[in-house]
Amino acid sequence: MSDKRVFIGSFIQNEVLTHLFEQSKQALDQKGQFKWTRTPENFHITFHFIGAMAEADIKVLQVVLKDLMQKDYDFGLEVTGLNFFERKGRPSVLYAGVKPNKRLFDLHQAIQKHLYEHGFISEIQSRFTPHITLARIKKAPANFVEHISQINRNFQPQKLHPVRVTLIESVLSPQGALYRKLS
Repeated sequence: MSDKRVFIGSFIQNEVLTHLFEQSKQALDQKGQFKWTRTPENFHITFHFIGAMAEADIKVLQVVLKDLMQKDYDFGLEVTGLNFFERKGRPSVLYAGVKPNKRLFDLHQAIQKHLYEHGFISEIQSRFTPHITLARIKKAPANFVEHISQINRNFQPQKLHPVRVTLIESVLSPQGALYRKLS
């Protein structure tokens, strides 16, 4: 059996987030080149991307994370509007920002600690930018920042439902990644 591409995350379902996604597509899609998240059911926060992993290692990881994956976490998380990451000075990822809070960072650190203590990572990552990817940006349109600002002016921060830590498989295809719950 071949390796699976996996990460630890939490799926996010929210009508306001779906509306923000559709509004972004409508405002930006004809003006630039984007690879949009396939469906709103794919929206998620990533706590740690692992990559290719053998089935046997996935089973071990599920045991290692079992205590963290058995409960819902109600952090009072809030979607704060659109933002983007840059690569080499150019926009590369469009995302919905998630307002950081201590309990979310504590969960991230607990996941990192479990991964480190069981040999899945060689060092604990302290940097964490909670976000929900909406699109990969191939070519940003002219006035990209102004388009984002316009959408954000009309956006009201939205509370998210409680989240659950999940082991997720990322299946790549020409149409974009599809995410499936493994645990």
